[in-house]
Amino acid sequence: MRDDLVCGVDTDGADDGATPDAACPPAGQPQPDAGDAVVRRARPPWPRGTEGRRLVAREYRAAQDEGADPVLAVMNATGRGRRRALRLIAQARDAGLLAPRHARR
Repeated sequence: MRDDLVCGVDTDGADDGATPDAACPPAGQPQPDAGDAVVRRARPPWPRGTEGRRLVAREYRAAQDEGADPVLAVMNATGRGRRRALRLIAQARDAGLLAPRHARR
């Protein structure tokens, strides 16, 4: 297959005698070189389970010590939204890695 050929369009404009769709599969058929799509992320995936909760607790405490917003720190560290970050923090609290939100009376 030629590099300058896009299915349905001959991009170089040269009249080489070949039809533009000669190297393309029929409509509805997958591209021969398509292969599997590779999913890439901007950051590595956050660890799950105990290790992930431990890291959430570490980020939360570090932000508290610096006087920064701990929820925002967890959001930035995990790449998750506010709601998911709050859930992660709650899981870390439930696991005993962070102090309870309110003192029990």
